[in-house]
Amino acid sequence: MNTDGRVTPEVIRGKTFKKVRRGYRVGEVDQFLERVADDLERLREHVRRGTVPVESPLTPEQVEQKKFTGAWRGYTMQEVDEFLDGIVVELRRLHEELAEEEEWRSAPRAPLQPPLHTAPMRSLPPPEPPGRPLTARDVASKVFAREPRGYRVDEVDQFLGFVAVELARVSADPDALPRLAARDIAAKRFTLGPRGYVMHEVDDFLNRLATQLAEHESGWSTAG
Repeated sequence: MNTDGRVTPEVIRGKTFKKVRRGYRVGEVDQFLERVADDLERLREHVRRGTVPVESPLTPEQVEQKKFTGAWRGYTMQEVDEFLDGIVVELRRLHEELAEEEEWRSAPRAPLQPPLHTAPMRSLPPPEPPGRPLTARDVASKVFAREPRGYRVDEVDQFLGFVAVELARVSADPDALPRLAARDIAAKRFTLGPRGYVMHEVDDFLNRLATQLAEHESGWSTAG
């Protein structure tokens, strides 16, 4: 950000994120941020000149509702989400400045969005079909919605990372003894924190995992 705390196009283009075992797909995030930087640059120029964009720029709502695919070695989800929150604030400020211009008020545009803390969480990809056994890749790339207070992201990610490694290990060597049992998943508990994972989504996913492992307790086998 610049000296007054605002997100600029230059900051967006130069932004880097830490990569983790389970995160947002790098190419999708980079491509979207490039579009955001271009639109932010256009909006700032129109605000400076007091003119109206010919093409509708990104709205805060579009950024809030943006979804990314989960992937191995992706960007840290919390870092990306927090950075997008800052972009939403800057987009909202620019849209409000443009709305003060008479010509802009009369032009077709998306309505301004409510304050950030009341906006809905970013939408996420649909869950895997329940009939198919979960694989190591499914577990590693799983993405959950966020809520103001939910399961701590780092704890859930760390545990699912361990589960994914175990599924991959046993899949590669069917004779290997499992180091994870259904009861371990059923007994797992997480602490709560701000902007955490939606609890019922995590619980449902872990229940599905526990049920799958229980069915294979004798002669463990799972597709990798």
